[in-house]
This record gives sequence, structure tokens and C-alpha cells, in this order.
Amino acid sequence: MTNKLVVSSLFVAAIAVLSCHTQKKVVKAADDKKIVEATKQPVAEPAPDAPVKLPSGLEYQIYKHGTGTRKPVLNDKLEFNLTVKVGDSVIFDSRKMNNNKPVPLQVAKAKFQGDPVEGYMRLSEGDSAVFHLAVDTLLKSGSQMPQWMTPGKVLEYDVTMLSIKSDSEIKKEGEVKMARQKVVDDSALQAYFTKNKLQPTKTSTGLYYIIKTEGAGELPKAGNVLSMYYTGRFMNGNIFDTNQDSTFHHQDPLTVDLGKGKVIRGWDEGLALLKKGSVATLYIPSFLAYGPKDRGTIPGNSVLIFDVTVKDIQTRAEIDDNLLQTYFKSKNIHPLKTPAGVYYTIKKKGKGANAKEGQTVSVKYSGQTMDGNVFDSNTDSAYHHVGDFKFEIGKGRVIKGWDDGFTMLNKGAEATLYIPSEMAYGSQGQGRKIPSNSVLIFDVSVVDVINTPGIQFDPKGQTK
Repeated sequence: MTNKLVVSSLFVAAIAVLSCHTQKKVVKAADDKKIVEATKQPVAEPAPDAPVKLPSGLEYQIYKHGTGTRKPVLNDKLEFNLTVKVGDSVIFDSRKMNNNKPVPLQVAKAKFQGDPVEGYMRLSEGDSAVFHLAVDTLLKSGSQMPQWMTPGKVLEYDVTMLSIKSDSEIKKEGEVKMARQKVVDDSALQAYFTKNKLQPTKTSTGLYYIIKTEGAGELPKAGNVLSMYYTGRFMNGNIFDTNQDSTFHHQDPLTVDLGKGKVIRGWDEGLALLKKGSVATLYIPSFLAYGPKDRGTIPGNSVLIFDVTVKDIQTRAEIDDNLLQTYFKSKNIHPLKTPAGVYYTIKKKGKGANAKEGQTVSVKYSGQTMDGNVFDSNTDSAYHHVGDFKFEIGKGRVIKGWDDGFTMLNKGAEATLYIPSEMAYGSQGQGRKIPSNSVLIFDVSVVDVINTPGIQFDPKGQTK
């Protein structure tokens, strides 16, 4: 008798026994024993699917089907357990090498022949499969492989698909979880306030705060820079960060660009309520802090408490100007200043009228930060683009400081431009060489000033 017949017989026997028990309420012990023994017999696992080899060279075989029915599509977010082997050697095991956490992946188009994403897209939730990919296939596609991954070897991926979700599903789940967490956080805060006899003010978002010392002047605006001291702690009183204790190794005042999204939402909102000189405590629910994810020593869904002191409030322009004035004084520089705020010194006067909006200038340049680090140049072969650079003034194709500064120069002029950060790359910075909020210095030479086709200029440089 096959296992399938055994299973079928057992179901029939079970129904028969149940019927008999209902009618007579008596079942022979021997019959009961046979049924129990029969149910203990192993049931065979379903046979694995036949291996399938895709045109890309990836071979996959589903050896266990889950309960899911939907297969991934582009941009879905996947989570799966993964083991990768070459022969008997395990080169990755998510259960051991990823803190027993599943591997996350957003589905994108295959990037090379045999990309495992082709296999992932054939699995549903709960499916387990094995992929085989010949190293030769990868080599033919031009993929760079470690030296030990030689022709003839085969990569084996053992995958168990745990989760397949679309962006909308993840967003909806997140909203539901956040709504629940808001209730949890607020209940915890209310209990904390009652225990400690506190009466904070609550904002419309759920932030609580107490202003212990009211500062002076106006409230800060988005884009202002706050200089502050702070101490962050959990609800149990344990401090996780501060710039007022040498054991945390950073005692300088912290500068915060308000409203730029560079700090947690609870700070952007709470600090906007504090004037210069204010001393306050912010009670920040987790959804206004770091949310459900761990952040260093801060566990997910942590309510955070910050004691803060606002030392100063400035605009970024004020900060940049202070930096430049200190720089000029240290270098004995006496620059001119444009109405827009760019400082400049002319080393060599040119000829003719200054360049105007709508004209094209051809220039040589070298750019550096205030600490003297050169980040770009078209006069040094080390930067791989020696040659004059051309741009049309006033079209926004260069930083604002260039559009403004070059209107002070004419053909043949040599000058240095000192450009505040807001007229350069601002809070975003540019790559690793230009940090956010960098004041930039450019040594420039105007090779030529060219009239743009279709625009006429009179000898004084005015458009006709």
C-alpha cells in the first residue's frame, strides 16, 4: 500500500470511527491502537519540481512549495534566507553571517547573464529552491570574479523565500504599525509624566516639551543654524549621547541646520519652538525619532528624551561671512563684494566691458575649500580635463557664485572668487571633496567673453 493510500485510508477510518463513536460511544481498543499506529506512519514529502535551465544559464529547481501564490515583479521588496556554496565550501549563510536575519532585496532588472534575480522572480512566499550557476557563464558575461572562482566551478544558491511585498503594501503595513506605536508611545509618556509629576506641552504631531528657561529674540526659521548643547537619554534615565560629557568624546556645540531634515523630526519640530538662550526638554515619541529600526545603541521604537540648550541662532549667510572675515584678516586680504554676497579680488585687470548675463565666458579655474584642499581644476592634468571651460552666464548651469562673480570680470582678467556656501553647493555638498555648507575659493582667468548667437551687445556690454 502506498503512502497516499495509507493517508486516504486513515481519513476514511477516522470518519468511520467518529461516526461509530457518536452512535455507540464505544470503540474497541484494538481498533483505536491500529488507527493511532497508522497515523504515526511517515507521509512522503511532495517530489521536487524538475530542474529548469534559463537561457541566461541560471538553473533553478523548486524543491518545496510554500503557501504563497504571487511571484515578485520589478520593485517588489523581498526577504529570504540564503546559503551560497561552491562545492562543499559555504561562502555565505544569512542565518550565520547576517545575525540570523533574512536578506533584503528590491527586485530590479537582471544586471548580468545568470543574475540570481531571475530565480528569485520565479518563487512565491514559502518556496524553497536551489539555483546553479556555472562560473563559466559569469566569466563570459564579463563579470569580475575572485581568483579562486575558476572555470568549471558552479555556484549553488539555496533560497527560502520569506516575504514578497510591493511598495504600497509596505507603506500600508508601516502606517498600521505606526498608528499602533503612537498609542504605545503616548501611553508610556503619560505614565512617565504622571510618575515624575511633569506637565509638558503637547504639539499636534505628538511631541511633548517643557521650556525651563525662555530665551530672547525671535524663534528660529527653517534654514537657520542653531548652535546647541544636548543630552539624550532613554525613559529609564540611561544617557545614550551628549556633548556635555567628555566620556562621549565630542564636547563642542552641535550645529543644526533647522528644517533641512538632517536631524530627527522631533528635533526639527522641537528646536523651532526655542529662542536663543532657551533651556528645554523634548520628549520625542519613537515615530518622531528613529522609528522601528535600531540606531547604534538606540533600540527600535525607543521614546527619547533630550535636554537642550540653544546657545546661538544664526543664518547660514552670517556664519559664512564670519568665516570669510576671519580668513581675510588672517591672510591680509581686502576683497570687494558683489550685491549678492560674493567676495572677489582682481589680480590682473582685463580689457573691455565686464561679462553680462547671456554672454558666454571661456575660463580657466582652480577650486579649493577654505582649508586649502584643491577639489577641481582645468589647469592641472591630475584632474583629467585640462582645457578652457565655457558656460553662458545667468542660465543656472554653474553655481550661483559663478553666475554672479564672473559679471565682475572682463576678458583677460585674473581674479579670486570667495563664494559663500549658499551660493555654492549648500547643505548638499558635492561628493567627498566638497562637504556640506562649504565656502569655496576659486582662482580664475577669463580667456574670452563671447556674445551668444541671437543676442547683440553694444560696446558698453548692454543687450540690444
